[in-house]
Amino acid sequence: MRLDFSRSAKGDNMRAATLIMRGLAWMIIAMLVIPPGIPAQESEQTEQTEQTERFRKEELDQMLAPIALYPDSLVAQILMASTYPLEVVQAERWVKENKNLTGDALDDALKAKPWDPSIKSLCHFPDVLFAMSDKLDQTSKLGDAFLSQNDDVMATIQELRRKAEEQGNLRTTEEQKVIHEENAVRIEPVNQSVVYVPVYDPLYVYGPWWYPAYPPYYWYYPPGVIITGGFISFGPHFYIGIDLFAWSWFDWHRHHIYIDMHRARRFHRFPDRHYPDRYFWKHDPVHRRGVAYRDRRTSERFGNRPYRRSAPGREMRGYPPRVPKTRAVDLSRTPIKRREPADAPRAGTERERIQRTQERRKKADVSQVKRQRERVQRTQEPRQRAGVPGAKPESKRLQIPEGRNTPFHGVGNGSFERKASQRGIQSRQGGDTRHQGGNLHRQVGSSRSSGQGSGRQGGGFRR
Repeated sequence: MRLDFSRSAKGDNMRAATLIMRGLAWMIIAMLVIPPGIPAQESEQTEQTEQTERFRKEELDQMLAPIALYPDSLVAQILMASTYPLEVVQAERWVKENKNLTGDALDDALKAKPWDPSIKSLCHFPDVLFAMSDKLDQTSKLGDAFLSQNDDVMATIQELRRKAEEQGNLRTTEEQKVIHEENAVRIEPVNQSVVYVPVYDPLYVYGPWWYPAYPPYYWYYPPGVIITGGFISFGPHFYIGIDLFAWSWFDWHRHHIYIDMHRARRFHRFPDRHYPDRYFWKHDPVHRRGVAYRDRRTSERFGNRPYRRSAPGREMRGYPPRVPKTRAVDLSRTPIKRREPADAPRAGTERERIQRTQERRKKADVSQVKRQRERVQRTQEPRQRAGVPGAKPESKRLQIPEGRNTPFHGVGNGSFERKASQRGIQSRQGGDTRHQGGNLHRQVGSSRSSGQGSGRQGGGFRR
């Protein structure tokens, strides 16, 4: 038994070794057949595609320079809202139509809106919301950068703040506080219930601009504010209530934006489910409202959206949609409109009623034809008996088929029609003969009267 067991074990080992050797042989053959440049080319193409889809450093500086010196919470709200460009337009139009709403009345009205909390919070800053809606292409580009390169966006904001601070333009004032915290520069309002939005020229506030081919964007400039050089001024303040402004804030080290649920409930109604008191923000594709993403990776991350990005249309920018021009239509050539679906049961009942009426008429016509045939047969039988010896002939009389005139009138009664036409011809000929005889009778009478007159004349001659 031990000998048999050892033999079977050796056989299994040999089979396993054979399979391994065959597998290695096939792998070596595949490596020799496949060209070595194909995997390298594919990896290079993937890297090139990713590089072209990513925003360059100069583009990030260009789009973030106008907002990098705003308070932290306002920058966070702008970045979150920029990922929902269509809702930005809708909110800006709504705020413009409801300028009289402020304070608690505005918060209560915003609870009924289906927008993202970041969109609703910007309704307390109508000038900033108008700037985002007016320059929608810049807003969409900023949102795409924040979705695809979150770390680069937040790092660029910190770099711009340090440059403004090195130039002596960013410092603590009566309107804002500049706080240094673990290699991060924070900007907070002095009073959390009153917020001042800084106004500055991004081309000079950071020092001489280092990318001449990519000048910074210009966003918010309230009327009546004069900007000179790198000086930072402040527009009119916005009173937004106690602790409402601090419902979102940055985690500059982990590159997250945190949300405070209790403070956001003042203007937003969350679904009835369990939420933690604080959680970091995540993009919601539902509030994207069908707007396509910029690159393939972002599209696959948040939903299967088309890769190609279309330019913002008139509706996205808040303008009324274009109405296509229509030519005048000749009413005489207008086709007859079909009935509405609501009249379909009525049309069906009307059609059935007409069909039943036509069927009854056809049945009545067939029965009428049968009765006429029977009458014709009854009229022909006495005539046939008249030719038999000893049979008493019956008097001929005209029999007109009874009933109304129908398309089947006269079917099967051809002899009757022929004889009726012959009698009509004979009656017309007889009338002509009688008329001629009357003329002859009058002519004979006239000859007789003329003969009498001549006799009288002759008798007189005899005298």
